[in-house]
Amino acid sequence: MKQSPTIDFAEFDHYTCRTQKINGFDEIIRQHPDFGHWQQRSISIKSIHVFEHRAELVIPVNVQLEKVGSARYVHHCISLKGNIGAYFHNHKISANLAQQRYHQIFVPEDDYMLGFGHAFTNVHIEIDREHYATLLSDTEKWSSDLRKKLVERELFYPEENVLTPEMIRTVHEIFNNPLSGSLKQLFIESKVHELIALQLNNLYGESRLTKQRKSDRDLFYSIHDYLSENFLKEHSLKDIGKHFGVNEFSLKKGFRENFQTTIFDFLLNKRLEHAHELLLHMDQTVHEISSLVGYKYPHHFSVAFKKKFGISPSYLKQN
Repeated sequence: MKQSPTIDFAEFDHYTCRTQKINGFDEIIRQHPDFGHWQQRSISIKSIHVFEHRAELVIPVNVQLEKVGSARYVHHCISLKGNIGAYFHNHKISANLAQQRYHQIFVPEDDYMLGFGHAFTNVHIEIDREHYATLLSDTEKWSSDLRKKLVERELFYPEENVLTPEMIRTVHEIFNNPLSGSLKQLFIESKVHELIALQLNNLYGESRLTKQRKSDRDLFYSIHDYLSENFLKEHSLKDIGKHFGVNEFSLKKGFRENFQTTIFDFLLNKRLEHAHELLLHMDQTVHEISSLVGYKYPHHFSVAFKKKFGISPSYLKQN
């Protein structure tokens, strides 16, 4: 963004060459002599403002905005074509969008900058923060937490996500439907709510949670396999967590949830089972085997072995 020239939005707006109303949408066409063509369609319905921006620019440009009242809205931004960036000065937040991606964001700030490439098609939907909060309930934790954030005007910027075919279809229906007048507004309002539901489901819904659970399960099975192959080595929670990119609390909790045992009990059992095989099939002494499986004191090994198998290692060795 910083390498491109920066202009104030008022300068771009100064080169408005046409305004008209088409199919219920207000259309504005701007033609800047240095930066190029920018077409905007928009419609306002109660607490919702919908915009579509299409541009063919001569060079990438940053556009500085100070849009009074912008901090009242939750913003759903969708990049259908091209890359778009936003930078919020006071909060020092960069919110960038690659092509075919979207994000939701609430920043209690009116002053921000947009960065555009040569060509882009962007859909921007503003939903009044208070109205958005009424769409959320307290019956689910994620919904209650999000509602609380909005009511208390806290920053909300979860992440960038990939557009789904359902979202793309819904956006198309917002701008391309045969209705007119109040029925068109009713239809668009319902489609905006549908789009919000699809995006929140992608962020918090069951399909997302299922994917997260599968991802977590795959992670802990990888940890399980790694420990199974390296059970004779010395391990610490810190080292295992660092190796797999997970904190110690999540490591302990996730391993127990997936395998109904702790990591160190799992390693202990693997070592004792290995010792059992060595006692049956190898010529080493009990002392040598206890040392091989990580016990400093043979007595401690014997106690643990008898607790697990019901007999002492020396008895198994002799028989």
